[in-house]
Amino acid sequence: MVFLIALLLLLMAFTKPSSKDYKMFLQNVQGLKCNPADSSNCFHSENDLLASHLTHLFFYMTAESYIFGDVDNKICVIGIFNHFFVIENNLHPDSDKN
Repeated sequence: MVFLIALLLLLMAFTKPSSKDYKMFLQNVQGLKCNPADSSNCFHSENDLLASHLTHLFFYMTAESYIFGDVDNKICVIGIFNHFFVIENNLHPDSDKN
């Protein structure tokens, strides 16, 4: 049993997403930092001011990003096993107005 737990923790450590993976997640999945002319899934352009706070722990990472100028326009995720799981997503308030 201890061997399985140690193996799971080791697997978690080797598959923890990186900061680069998070930036790609924001761009490809959430439509951030993209060019609206190139993608219909682009909600915020490259000109929007984005601030991110990343915490890298040994087995996983957490990330929280804000877009300036919009109230409560943020996303919080946890990264584990090379995937990001969204905890809170308020990134697209402008898309509701259309």
